[in-house]
Amino acid sequence: MGPGRINKHQLFYAAILTVLAISVFYDRSVNACYEYQYCLTPLNYSGRYMNDETYGYMSDKAKMLCDGFCHHNSTLRLRCCASDATVKLERISEQVCTDNHLIYKFVIHGEIAKDNEFPFMAALGWRIKNETTGNTTIVYKCGGTIYDRGYVITAAHCLYHSSDLPVVVCPGGFALNDTEAWDLEIEEVIEHPNYEYPNVYNDIAIIRLKTIFYGNPFHDQPACLYDDPSSAHNVTAIGYGNTQFAGVSSPLLMKTNLSTIDNSECQLHYEPDSDVLSDGIISTQICAKDHEKLRDTCQGDSGG
Repeated sequence: MGPGRINKHQLFYAAILTVLAISVFYDRSVNACYEYQYCLTPLNYSGRYMNDETYGYMSDKAKMLCDGFCHHNSTLRLRCCASDATVKLERISEQVCTDNHLIYKFVIHGEIAKDNEFPFMAALGWRIKNETTGNTTIVYKCGGTIYDRGYVITAAHCLYHSSDLPVVVCPGGFALNDTEAWDLEIEEVIEHPNYEYPNVYNDIAIIRLKTIFYGNPFHDQPACLYDDPSSAHNVTAIGYGNTQFAGVSSPLLMKTNLSTIDNSECQLHYEPDSDVLSDGIISTQICAKDHEKLRDTCQGDSGG
């Protein structure tokens, strides 16, 4: 059973708060637990069971990620808590902007991305049934960006490629036919509450994965989400989309260099459209182009 499209107005911001590590508490009964025994917190941080005294020395941020209680015996109450070293004060997508030195070095007329060059890239997969054989296969139709542990951001319009929602995410920027590539199941998909297909405003959605995998490269290197993207002039577009207009998709991750342009210049190339661009180009959108008019993004590159 695949993920359902849930009430986006009620849960979109709830998902954001979860990603920001707002406290999650719940009681659970454990038959036997021991002090300093390994455990997993509600947000899947690795932790240990701690007594009340040890808990008192923890930072407020770390306390927010503690589980409920379990009882080692009738008197000793233990909590599952992540260590302070595990918990970062900043959102992961902001922390990575300073942790990693990003280089914009160098999709139509693009080039193949190097292995592990974009570990935060993901591809969204739909389960498609062959009407003749009855067999099902995964078809990747859109991109996404890993920006926190277990969360992927994508374009909301990608959810309308089919009557069904995507069911898996292939993380890590691997070639889709690579033997090292693997799929992670999707738990839920949440559109921006103000998105209305097919327009391009608020065109954003959050995907929550069923399982968080530790020890894999994709969760350690999420994308950097800049607070002020206006300072970026040279950008790199990446995607698995068509390599020529109306052509076939690429199983390889492609990249190409583009330059951002002022929105007023961008507006000259786009006439207002009642369905897609009813308000024209607005401040929350970024335009980019290839000055040589050779390179561009294409169908299937959305979301990444």
